[in-house]
Amino acid sequence: MLAALLEHVENHDPLLILKAPPGSGKTHSTLRAVALAAHRRRRVAVATQTNAQADDLCRRLAADFPRVRAVRYAPAARTPIDLGASIAWARAAKEVPAGPAVVVATTSKWAASTIDEPYDFLFVDEAWQTSWADFMTLSAVAPRFVLVGDPGQIPPVVAIDVARWQTSRRPPHTPAPEVILRDRSLPARTLSLPVTRRLPHDTAAMVRAFYDFDFDAWTGPGERRLVAGGAGGADRGVDGAIDRLATGSVAVLALPTPDAGPPLEEDVEVAAHAAAVAQRLLERGATITTERGSRPLEPKDIGLSASHRVMNTRMLDALGGLAGLAGQGVRVDTPERWQGLEREVMIVVHPLSGVVRPSAFDLSTGRLCVMASRHRVGLVVVTRDHVGETLAAYLPVADQAVGLPDEAGRGHAQNLAVWEQLARGGRVVRA
Repeated sequence: MLAALLEHVENHDPLLILKAPPGSGKTHSTLRAVALAAHRRRRVAVATQTNAQADDLCRRLAADFPRVRAVRYAPAARTPIDLGASIAWARAAKEVPAGPAVVVATTSKWAASTIDEPYDFLFVDEAWQTSWADFMTLSAVAPRFVLVGDPGQIPPVVAIDVARWQTSRRPPHTPAPEVILRDRSLPARTLSLPVTRRLPHDTAAMVRAFYDFDFDAWTGPGERRLVAGGAGGADRGVDGAIDRLATGSVAVLALPTPDAGPPLEEDVEVAAHAAAVAQRLLERGATITTERGSRPLEPKDIGLSASHRVMNTRMLDALGGLAGLAGQGVRVDTPERWQGLEREVMIVVHPLSGVVRPSAFDLSTGRLCVMASRHRVGLVVVTRDHVGETLAAYLPVADQAVGLPDEAGRGHAQNLAVWEQLARGGRVVRA
Protein backbone atom coordinates (compact mmCIF):
# COMPACT_ATOMS: atom_id res chain seq x y z
CA MET A 1 0.00 0.00 0.00
CA LEU A 2 2.89 2.33 0.69
CA ALA A 3 4.19 1.65 -2.83
CA ALA A 4 0.76 2.58 -4.24
CA LEU A 5 0.77 5.81 -2.23
CA LEU A 6 4.21 6.73 -3.54
CA GLU A 7 3.06 5.83 -7.05
CA HIS A 8 0.21 8.34 -6.67
CA VAL A 9 2.75 11.05 -5.88
CA GLU A 10 4.62 10.21 -9.07
CA ASN A 11 1.49 10.17 -11.24
CA HIS A 12 -1.11 12.86 -11.89
CA ASP A 13 -4.27 11.38 -10.32
CA PRO A 14 -6.26 14.18 -8.68
CA LEU A 15 -7.51 12.50 -5.51
CA LEU A 16 -6.41 9.65 -3.22
CA ILE A 17 -8.07 8.49 0.01
CA LEU A 18 -5.94 6.38 2.34
CA LYS A 19 -7.93 4.50 5.01
CA ALA A 20 -5.90 3.50 8.04
CA PRO A 21 -6.77 1.35 11.07
CA PRO A 22 -5.72 2.59 14.53
CA GLY A 23 -1.97 2.71 15.09
CA SER A 24 -1.11 1.65 11.54
CA GLY A 25 1.69 4.14 10.94
CA LYS A 26 -0.39 6.42 8.73
CA THR A 27 1.60 9.51 9.73
CA HIS A 28 4.85 7.80 8.76
CA SER A 29 3.31 6.73 5.45
CA THR A 30 2.21 10.32 4.86
CA LEU A 31 5.69 11.61 5.65
CA ARG A 32 7.25 9.09 3.26
CA ALA A 33 5.04 10.42 0.48
CA VAL A 34 5.76 14.03 1.45
CA ALA A 35 9.50 13.33 1.46
CA LEU A 36 9.29 11.73 -2.01
CA ALA A 37 7.38 14.73 -3.35
CA ALA A 38 10.00 17.05 -1.84
CA HIS A 39 12.77 14.99 -3.44
CA ARG A 40 11.00 15.41 -6.79
CA ARG A 41 11.11 19.18 -6.26
CA ARG A 42 7.34 19.47 -5.82
CA ARG A 43 5.52 22.17 -3.91
CA VAL A 44 3.75 20.36 -1.05
CA ALA A 45 1.17 21.59 1.47
CA VAL A 46 0.13 19.60 4.54
CA ALA A 47 -3.05 20.34 6.51
CA THR A 48 -3.64 19.14 10.08
CA GLN A 49 -6.63 19.65 12.36
CA THR A 50 -4.84 21.32 15.28
CA ASN A 51 -1.65 23.25 15.96
CA ALA A 52 -0.47 20.44 18.25
CA GLN A 53 -0.83 17.95 15.38
CA ALA A 54 1.04 20.30 13.03
CA ASP A 55 3.89 20.66 15.53
CA ASP A 56 4.06 16.90 16.09
CA LEU A 57 4.08 16.18 12.36
CA CYS A 58 6.96 18.63 11.88
CA ARG A 59 8.93 17.02 14.70
CA ARG A 60 8.50 13.59 13.13
CA LEU A 61 9.42 14.90 9.69
CA ALA A 62 12.60 16.42 11.12
CA ALA A 63 13.47 13.19 12.96
CA ASP A 64 12.63 10.70 10.18
CA PHE A 65 13.63 12.77 7.13
CA PRO A 66 16.15 15.38 8.34
CA ARG A 67 17.22 16.25 4.80
CA VAL A 68 13.74 17.50 3.93
CA ARG A 69 13.49 21.22 4.64
CA ALA A 70 10.01 22.25 5.77
CA VAL A 71 8.14 25.33 6.98
CA ARG A 72 5.76 25.43 9.91
CA TYR A 73 3.18 28.01 8.77
CA ALA A 74 1.53 29.21 11.99
CA PRO A 75 -0.76 31.94 13.36
CA ALA A 76 0.88 35.33 13.92
CA ALA A 77 0.31 35.11 17.67
CA ARG A 78 2.01 31.72 18.02
CA THR A 79 5.51 31.78 19.50
CA PRO A 80 7.99 29.67 17.49
CA ILE A 81 9.35 26.59 19.24
CA ASP A 82 12.15 24.21 18.31
CA LEU A 83 10.70 21.50 16.07
CA GLY A 84 14.00 20.31 14.62
CA ALA A 85 16.94 21.71 12.68
CA SER A 86 15.19 21.24 9.32
CA ILE A 87 12.00 23.12 10.30
CA ALA A 88 11.70 26.88 9.76
CA TRP A 89 8.81 29.06 10.91
CA ALA A 90 6.56 31.40 8.92
CA ARG A 91 3.71 33.41 10.45
CA ALA A 92 2.68 35.45 7.43
CA ALA A 93 2.00 34.50 3.82
CA LYS A 94 4.91 36.61 2.58
CA GLU A 95 7.30 34.51 4.70
CA VAL A 96 6.31 31.25 2.97
CA PRO A 97 8.90 30.43 0.28
CA ALA A 98 7.98 30.37 -3.38
CA GLY A 99 8.84 27.40 -5.57
CA PRO A 100 9.46 23.84 -4.28
CA ALA A 101 8.74 23.62 -0.55
CA VAL A 102 7.02 21.59 2.17
CA VAL A 103 4.67 23.76 4.23
CA VAL A 104 2.69 22.48 7.24
CA ALA A 105 -0.30 24.37 8.69
CA THR A 106 -3.73 23.77 10.16
CA THR A 107 -6.83 23.55 7.98
CA SER A 108 -8.07 26.86 9.39
CA LYS A 109 -4.74 28.56 8.61
CA TRP A 110 -4.84 27.35 4.99
CA ALA A 111 -8.47 28.46 4.69
CA ALA A 112 -7.59 31.99 5.85
CA SER A 113 -4.57 32.31 3.54
CA THR A 114 -4.34 33.83 0.07
CA ILE A 115 -2.61 31.36 -2.23
CA ASP A 116 -0.68 33.22 -4.92
CA GLU A 117 1.24 30.17 -6.12
CA PRO A 118 -0.78 26.92 -5.84
CA TYR A 119 0.92 23.84 -4.47
CA ASP A 120 1.31 20.60 -6.42
CA PHE A 121 -0.18 18.50 -3.59
CA LEU A 122 -2.22 18.98 -0.48
CA PHE A 123 -1.97 16.20 2.12
CA VAL A 124 -4.82 16.26 4.67
CA ASP A 125 -3.93 14.45 7.91
CA GLU A 126 -6.71 13.00 10.12
CA ALA A 127 -9.03 13.53 7.16
CA TRP A 128 -12.10 11.94 8.81
CA GLN A 129 -12.09 14.87 11.24
CA THR A 130 -12.32 17.31 8.32
CA SER A 131 -15.86 18.22 7.25
CA TRP A 132 -16.74 18.66 3.58
CA ALA A 133 -17.27 22.38 4.23
CA ASP A 134 -13.76 22.72 5.67
CA PHE A 135 -12.29 20.68 2.82
CA MET A 136 -13.91 23.02 0.30
CA THR A 137 -12.02 25.95 1.84
CA LEU A 138 -8.81 24.14 0.83
CA SER A 139 -9.72 23.83 -2.85
CA ALA A 140 -7.51 26.76 -3.86
CA VAL A 141 -4.41 25.36 -2.18
CA ALA A 142 -3.65 22.63 -4.75
CA PRO A 143 -5.22 20.70 -7.65
CA ARG A 144 -4.27 17.29 -6.24
CA PHE A 145 -5.18 15.88 -2.85
CA VAL A 146 -4.22 12.99 -0.57
CA LEU A 147 -6.64 12.44 2.34
CA VAL A 148 -5.28 10.21 5.09
CA GLY A 149 -7.18 9.12 8.17
CA ASP A 150 -8.91 6.59 10.38
CA PRO A 151 -12.58 6.02 9.38
CA GLY A 152 -13.35 4.70 12.87
CA GLN A 153 -12.64 7.99 14.61
CA ILE A 154 -15.19 10.48 15.88
CA PRO A 155 -16.58 12.67 13.07
CA PRO A 156 -16.35 16.48 13.17
CA VAL A 157 -18.43 18.09 15.90
CA VAL A 158 -21.10 20.40 14.45
CA ALA A 159 -22.82 22.80 16.86
CA ILE A 160 -25.83 23.65 14.67
CA ASP A 161 -28.87 21.77 13.38
CA VAL A 162 -27.86 19.98 10.16
CA ALA A 163 -31.26 18.48 9.27
CA ARG A 164 -31.63 20.74 6.21
CA TRP A 165 -28.53 19.18 4.63
CA GLN A 166 -29.24 15.53 5.39
CA THR A 167 -30.32 14.78 1.82
CA SER A 168 -27.79 17.04 0.16
CA ARG A 169 -25.57 15.40 -2.41
CA ARG A 170 -22.54 16.71 -0.55
CA PRO A 171 -23.53 17.48 3.07
CA PRO A 172 -21.23 20.20 4.44
CA HIS A 173 -21.08 18.66 7.95
CA THR A 174 -20.09 15.15 6.82
CA PRO A 175 -16.43 14.00 6.90
CA ALA A 176 -14.87 14.89 3.55
CA PRO A 177 -13.72 11.33 2.71
CA GLU A 178 -17.26 9.99 3.24
CA VAL A 179 -18.72 12.58 0.86
CA ILE A 180 -16.12 11.72 -1.76
CA LEU A 181 -16.62 7.97 -1.43
CA ARG A 182 -20.42 8.31 -1.79
CA ASP A 183 -20.20 10.57 -4.85
CA ARG A 184 -19.25 8.44 -7.84
CA SER A 185 -18.70 11.56 -9.97
CA LEU A 186 -15.56 12.38 -7.96
CA PRO A 187 -12.50 10.56 -9.40
CA ALA A 188 -11.05 9.19 -6.18
CA ARG A 189 -8.66 6.29 -5.74
CA THR A 190 -8.94 4.41 -2.43
CA LEU A 191 -6.24 2.51 -0.56
CA SER A 192 -6.14 1.00 2.93
CA LEU A 193 -3.23 0.17 5.20
CA PRO A 194 -3.30 -3.56 6.02
CA VAL A 195 -1.73 -3.70 9.48
CA THR A 196 -2.16 -2.11 12.90
CA ARG A 197 1.11 -1.83 14.78
CA ARG A 198 -0.45 -0.58 18.00
CA LEU A 199 -3.13 -3.13 18.81
CA PRO A 200 -2.57 -6.65 20.15
CA HIS A 201 -3.71 -9.53 17.97
CA ASP A 202 -7.05 -10.23 19.66
CA THR A 203 -7.95 -6.54 20.00
CA ALA A 204 -7.43 -6.08 16.26
CA ALA A 205 -9.90 -8.90 15.64
CA MET A 206 -12.46 -7.14 17.88
CA VAL A 207 -11.95 -3.63 16.47
CA ARG A 208 -12.34 -4.83 12.86
CA ALA A 209 -16.11 -4.83 13.47
CA PHE A 210 -16.00 -1.02 13.23
CA TYR A 211 -14.37 -0.93 9.77
CA ASP A 212 -15.39 -1.70 6.20
CA PHE A 213 -11.94 -3.01 5.23
CA ASP A 214 -9.78 -5.80 6.56
CA PHE A 215 -6.50 -5.48 8.46
CA ASP A 216 -4.28 -7.61 10.70
CA ALA A 217 -2.16 -7.02 13.78
CA TRP A 218 1.60 -6.59 13.51
CA THR A 219 2.05 -8.84 16.54
CA GLY A 220 0.99 -12.46 16.85
CA PRO A 221 -1.23 -14.07 19.51
CA GLY A 222 0.24 -13.74 23.00
CA GLU A 223 3.24 -11.63 22.01
CA ARG A 224 1.97 -8.78 24.17
CA ARG A 225 0.58 -9.45 27.62
CA LEU A 226 0.11 -8.01 31.08
CA VAL A 227 0.70 -10.11 34.18
CA ALA A 228 -0.06 -8.87 37.69
CA GLY A 229 1.73 -10.39 40.65
CA GLY A 230 0.40 -11.12 44.10
CA ALA A 231 -2.94 -12.55 45.11
CA GLY A 232 -6.28 -11.01 44.29
CA GLY A 233 -7.86 -8.79 46.91
CA ALA A 234 -11.31 -8.54 48.43
CA ASP A 235 -12.82 -7.13 45.23
CA ARG A 236 -12.87 -10.22 43.03
CA GLY A 237 -14.34 -8.23 40.17
CA VAL A 238 -11.43 -5.80 39.85
CA ASP A 239 -8.77 -8.47 40.39
CA GLY A 240 -10.63 -10.92 38.17
CA ALA A 241 -10.61 -8.43 35.31
CA ILE A 242 -6.90 -7.79 35.85
CA ASP A 243 -6.18 -11.53 35.85
CA ARG A 244 -8.03 -11.90 32.53
CA LEU A 245 -5.36 -9.70 30.91
CA ALA A 246 -2.81 -12.48 31.40
CA THR A 247 -4.65 -14.53 28.76
CA GLY A 248 -5.83 -11.81 26.38
CA SER A 249 -5.68 -8.10 25.79
CA VAL A 250 -9.31 -7.22 26.69
CA ALA A 251 -11.40 -7.70 29.83
CA VAL A 252 -14.86 -6.37 30.70
CA LEU A 253 -15.71 -5.57 34.33
CA ALA A 254 -19.51 -5.64 34.55
CA LEU A 255 -21.23 -4.14 37.59
CA PRO A 256 -24.82 -5.07 38.49
CA THR A 257 -27.43 -2.72 37.06
CA PRO A 258 -29.74 -1.30 39.77
CA ASP A 259 -33.39 -2.33 39.57
CA ALA A 260 -34.30 1.30 38.90
CA GLY A 261 -31.87 1.43 35.99
CA PRO A 262 -28.28 2.65 35.74
CA PRO A 263 -27.26 6.18 36.68
CA LEU A 264 -27.15 8.25 33.51
CA GLU A 265 -24.22 10.65 33.04
CA GLU A 266 -22.73 10.35 36.53
CA ASP A 267 -22.17 6.82 37.83
CA VAL A 268 -19.94 7.18 40.87
CA GLU A 269 -19.67 3.42 41.43
CA VAL A 270 -18.48 2.75 37.87
CA ALA A 271 -15.97 5.62 38.12
CA ALA A 272 -14.63 4.23 41.41
CA HIS A 273 -14.18 0.76 39.90
CA ALA A 274 -12.37 2.17 36.87
CA ALA A 275 -9.94 4.00 39.17
CA ALA A 276 -9.59 0.89 41.33
CA VAL A 277 -8.42 -1.13 38.33
CA ALA A 278 -5.57 1.34 37.77
CA GLN A 279 -4.67 1.38 41.46
CA ARG A 280 -4.68 -2.43 41.75
CA LEU A 281 -2.55 -2.87 38.64
CA LEU A 282 0.14 -0.78 40.31
CA GLU A 283 -0.34 -2.30 43.77
CA ARG A 284 0.12 -5.79 42.31
CA GLY A 285 3.29 -4.79 40.49
CA ALA A 286 1.94 -5.56 37.02
CA THR A 287 4.48 -6.29 34.30
CA ILE A 288 3.94 -5.57 30.61
CA THR A 289 5.56 -7.64 27.89
CA THR A 290 5.90 -6.40 24.32
CA GLU A 291 8.28 -6.94 21.41
CA ARG A 292 10.57 -4.45 23.22
CA GLY A 293 10.88 -6.74 26.24
CA SER A 294 9.34 -6.78 29.73
CA ARG A 295 9.19 -4.02 32.33
CA PRO A 296 7.07 -2.92 35.31
CA LEU A 297 3.90 -0.96 34.58
CA GLU A 298 4.12 2.71 35.59
CA PRO A 299 1.36 5.30 36.20
CA LYS A 300 2.25 7.12 32.96
CA ASP A 301 1.50 3.89 31.05
CA ILE A 302 -2.18 3.99 32.05
CA GLY A 303 -5.03 6.00 30.55
CA LEU A 304 -8.69 6.32 31.56
CA SER A 305 -11.58 7.56 29.45
CA ALA A 306 -15.33 8.11 29.59
CA SER A 307 -17.69 9.84 27.17
CA HIS A 308 -19.02 12.33 29.74
CA ARG A 309 -16.79 14.95 31.35
CA VAL A 310 -18.46 14.49 34.72
CA MET A 311 -17.41 10.82 34.71
CA ASN A 312 -13.83 11.77 33.91
CA THR A 313 -13.92 14.19 36.84
CA ARG A 314 -15.17 11.42 39.16
CA MET A 315 -12.40 9.09 37.99
CA LEU A 316 -9.81 11.82 38.60
CA ASP A 317 -11.18 12.30 42.10
CA ALA A 318 -10.98 8.55 42.78
CA LEU A 319 -7.40 8.29 41.46
CA GLY A 320 -6.11 10.98 43.81
CA GLY A 321 -2.34 11.40 43.61
CA LEU A 322 -1.94 8.89 40.76
CA ALA A 323 -3.29 11.49 38.35
CA GLY A 324 -1.46 14.42 39.91
CA LEU A 325 2.07 13.52 38.84
CA ALA A 326 3.02 16.13 36.24
CA GLY A 327 3.60 14.29 32.97
CA GLN A 328 4.14 11.01 34.84
CA GLY A 329 0.70 10.25 36.19
CA VAL A 330 -2.39 8.43 34.93
CA ARG A 331 -4.08 10.45 32.16
CA VAL A 332 -7.88 10.85 32.20
CA ASP A 333 -9.71 12.41 29.28
CA THR A 334 -12.63 12.16 26.86
CA PRO A 335 -12.36 9.98 23.73
CA GLU A 336 -12.28 13.12 21.59
CA ARG A 337 -9.05 14.14 23.36
CA TRP A 338 -7.61 10.62 23.19
CA GLN A 339 -7.71 10.53 19.38
CA GLY A 340 -4.19 10.12 18.05
CA LEU A 341 -2.78 9.11 21.47
CA GLU A 342 -1.94 5.74 23.00
CA ARG A 343 -0.99 4.09 26.30
CA GLU A 344 0.17 0.63 27.28
CA VAL A 345 -3.05 0.05 29.25
CA MET A 346 -6.44 1.74 28.88
CA ILE A 347 -9.38 1.59 31.30
CA VAL A 348 -12.60 2.90 29.75
CA VAL A 349 -16.27 3.28 30.63
CA HIS A 350 -18.52 1.72 28.00
CA PRO A 351 -20.56 4.49 26.27
CA LEU A 352 -23.77 2.47 26.72
CA SER A 353 -23.26 1.80 30.44
CA GLY A 354 -25.79 4.47 31.41
CA VAL A 355 -28.15 3.98 28.45
CA VAL A 356 -31.16 1.66 28.40
CA ARG A 357 -32.99 3.17 25.39
CA PRO A 358 -30.24 3.82 22.84
CA SER A 359 -30.66 6.65 20.35
CA ALA A 360 -28.88 6.87 17.01
CA PHE A 361 -26.33 9.10 18.74
CA ASP A 362 -25.74 6.50 21.48
CA LEU A 363 -25.29 3.74 18.90
CA SER A 364 -22.69 5.69 16.93
CA THR A 365 -19.53 3.65 17.48
CA GLY A 366 -16.91 6.38 17.03
CA ARG A 367 -16.31 6.94 20.75
CA LEU A 368 -16.25 3.23 21.56
CA CYS A 369 -13.89 2.61 18.65
CA VAL A 370 -11.50 5.32 19.82
CA MET A 371 -11.55 4.14 23.44
CA ALA A 372 -11.06 0.50 22.42
CA SER A 373 -8.06 1.24 20.23
CA ARG A 374 -5.70 3.40 22.33
CA HIS A 375 -3.85 0.55 24.11
CA ARG A 376 -0.78 -1.45 23.14
CA VAL A 377 -1.06 -4.21 25.75
CA GLY A 378 -4.28 -4.27 27.76
CA LEU A 379 -7.82 -2.84 27.85
CA VAL A 380 -10.37 -3.01 30.68
CA VAL A 381 -13.92 -1.92 29.85
CA VAL A 382 -15.96 -1.00 32.95
CA THR A 383 -19.74 -1.00 32.55
CA ARG A 384 -23.11 -1.85 33.98
CA ASP A 385 -24.07 -5.42 33.08
CA HIS A 386 -27.26 -4.59 31.17
CA VAL A 387 -25.44 -3.64 27.95
CA GLY A 388 -25.65 -7.06 26.29
CA GLU A 389 -29.35 -7.45 27.11
CA THR A 390 -30.14 -3.90 26.04
CA LEU A 391 -28.50 -4.41 22.65
CA ALA A 392 -30.10 -7.83 22.14
CA ALA A 393 -33.58 -6.49 22.93
CA TYR A 394 -33.27 -3.25 20.99
CA LEU A 395 -34.78 -2.98 17.52
CA PRO A 396 -33.19 -0.05 15.67
CA VAL A 397 -35.54 2.20 13.72
CA ALA A 398 -34.37 3.18 10.24
CA ASP A 399 -35.60 6.77 10.39
CA GLN A 400 -32.81 8.30 8.30
CA ALA A 401 -33.65 10.31 5.19
CA VAL A 402 -34.22 8.44 1.95
CA GLY A 403 -30.95 7.57 0.23
CA LEU A 404 -28.79 7.85 3.34
CA PRO A 405 -27.11 4.86 5.02
CA ASP A 406 -28.76 3.33 8.10
CA GLU A 407 -26.27 4.62 10.67
CA ALA A 408 -28.36 3.52 13.68
CA GLY A 409 -28.71 -0.02 12.32
CA ARG A 410 -25.02 -0.24 11.50
CA GLY A 411 -24.03 1.10 14.93
CA HIS A 412 -26.35 -1.36 16.65
CA ALA A 413 -24.92 -4.28 14.69
CA GLN A 414 -21.34 -3.23 15.42
CA ASN A 415 -21.97 -2.69 19.14
CA LEU A 416 -23.73 -6.04 19.43
CA ALA A 417 -21.03 -7.89 17.50
CA VAL A 418 -18.28 -6.55 19.78
CA TRP A 419 -20.19 -7.34 22.98
CA GLU A 420 -21.08 -10.88 21.84
CA GLN A 421 -17.49 -11.54 20.79
CA LEU A 422 -16.26 -10.58 24.25
CA ALA A 423 -18.95 -12.61 26.00
CA ARG A 424 -18.30 -15.72 23.88
CA GLY A 425 -14.59 -15.42 24.54
CA GLY A 426 -15.09 -15.41 28.32
CA ARG A 427 -13.76 -11.88 28.68
CA VAL A 428 -16.63 -10.59 30.87
CA VAL A 429 -16.06 -10.58 34.64
CA ARG A 430 -19.02 -9.92 36.92
CA ALA A 431 -18.36 -7.64 39.88
